[in-house]
Amino acid sequence: MIFIVLSILLFSFNNVLWKKNIKSTSIPFLVAYRAFFTSTISLGILFVFFPIDTLSLLDFIKITSGSLFGVLGLFCMLAVIKKASLQWLGIYNLLGVVFTILYLWIFDTIVIKEFFLGLLVIVSGFICFIYTNKETQLKITIKQHLTLLLMTFSFSCSAILHWKNLTLNFSPLLIIANQESIVFLLGLFLTVKNGNSGFFKSNLKIYFKRIIVMSTVVFFAILCSFLGLKQTNPIISSLLFLAAPLTTILFSKLFFKEKISFKNIIFITIILVGAFILHSQNN
Repeated sequence: MIFIVLSILLFSFNNVLWKKNIKSTSIPFLVAYRAFFTSTISLGILFVFFPIDTLSLLDFIKITSGSLFGVLGLFCMLAVIKKASLQWLGIYNLLGVVFTILYLWIFDTIVIKEFFLGLLVIVSGFICFIYTNKETQLKITIKQHLTLLLMTFSFSCSAILHWKNLTLNFSPLLIIANQESIVFLLGLFLTVKNGNSGFFKSNLKIYFKRIIVMSTVVFFAILCSFLGLKQTNPIISSLLFLAAPLTTILFSKLFFKEKISFKNIIFITIILVGAFILHSQNN
């Protein structure tokens, strides 16, 4: 439980750091720069302390599959929060438990009707939140909504696949190293492809201190989340991680002075009620 609590706080603060730093630079540059340090740290620790010579091609494919979903979710998230409020990130992350249950219903053995009431309450609160804010300062485009849906789906799939990998006793550091290496390579490729390689070199020093802080925060956030995920199942963990979106929404007010209306509080509460119904049904 302590690992999940730590990861919640660290991920929420990491979202704030992304929002603060991504306004004035390109997404691929910032992603690649940060992932260079996180991948280097995780690979270094992995090679020194953990043998990986027994890793088969099938094992590598399993780990990489989960990592690719995580990378897709990251780029979707950054594409939206560069221009939109962090509150939307929190709201869509609250929706993640829905995708988790649908995934397990399709590919696992859970009975969907046992979770129907909780899902209905969550989706109802979510739709009301969107409808209420379609003409407010939080208004976002249909494209941004679709991008956030893809983000939520990707993060949910990544969490489930990595949970399965962790149950096979893969090291959390191995998964982190794999995912962060993919993030770095893709970010570097997009930076060069977009003709920003000169920008990359000229801004290395400017963003160095910020990147060190971001890398440290996200490394321990991911490590704690995997350690916590290893100790529980994906439904319980997704419910516990509902605190992360709430903390993100709170941080949006503290760090960016974003207004949280009374109506929004009501609809967020409805979503949480649905989550607690799911929790009781799962028990």
